[in-house]
Amino acid sequence: MNPSSFIQKEQQCNFVFNQNGPYWHFATPGLSTEIIFTCPDDYRFGMTLFAECAVANHIRVYNYELMSNHLHGIVSATRQACTNFLGDYRKRMIRYAKACGRTLNLDAFVCDPIPIDNLDLMRNSIVYVSRNGFVVDSRYTPYSYPWGSGHLYFGPALNPLESLSYNKLSTIEKRALTHSRTICFPDSFMVKNGHIAPESFVDYRTGMMLFRDAHHYFSALTKNIESYSSFASQFGDLIVINDEEMYSAARMLSAKRFNVDKPVLLNNEDKISLAKSLHFDYRASNAQIRRILKLDDNVIQSLFPKAL
Repeated sequence: MNPSSFIQKEQQCNFVFNQNGPYWHFATPGLSTEIIFTCPDDYRFGMTLFAECAVANHIRVYNYELMSNHLHGIVSATRQACTNFLGDYRKRMIRYAKACGRTLNLDAFVCDPIPIDNLDLMRNSIVYVSRNGFVVDSRYTPYSYPWGSGHLYFGPALNPLESLSYNKLSTIEKRALTHSRTICFPDSFMVKNGHIAPESFVDYRTGMMLFRDAHHYFSALTKNIESYSSFASQFGDLIVINDEEMYSAARMLSAKRFNVDKPVLLNNEDKISLAKSLHFDYRASNAQIRRILKLDDNVIQSLFPKAL
């Protein structure tokens, strides 16, 4: 990239960043929360509920994602609005689960929103949220995970032929969608795949303007794994990078420490040293460590007995 063009694009990104805010990254703790979304219908309601709570609390959403036992949101709002959002979401999910014959304990569904005070942190936060679904479940890519808004970033726009205006639904259809009698949405809100479409309320267009271009965003999806590991530690996420990325990190560490670029060739003592780094610094799961280092299960379990 031409240096002057790079500087100009960065200035534009910083200008956009400074026009909005305050920004927050909130994530409920997955490790201490039971499974919230057990089936596609649960996720569909969760998607609609995210839109409902965002509108009710005047929150501007830049990216969000639902995972089976927690959720992430990158938003612009007051801290109190974030707290109110989570409180409203928790109460409605409990009520929904009860109506479905399920008791849902969401006492742990709380968090202290993390302020995002600079452009680089905002970029990393947006990308971290987009990565969650496909990193945890290898069936998905960043553009196929359905329960969030990450696919909107430099992806295809909403196809009107695949969606329907919420306010054109019948009263019965609205109640079936929201599991409530009194939910009102703006005329611009669309329904797609059985829930409020993220395109209706996520300001992903501004979010994309925080990156220099599409290439910048795509590169961030597979780089800067140390930053994503730090996020995972804060939020209690189990997995932050996939096997391919973890193997690359293992090769890098192995070559740097032991002058061996194939971790599987290390002696047992060095493998254990490397395993500790992968576990504590990169949030590697026990299964990932076993696959990458070919360590004995008993050894791994003795090192990290509470890990998966």
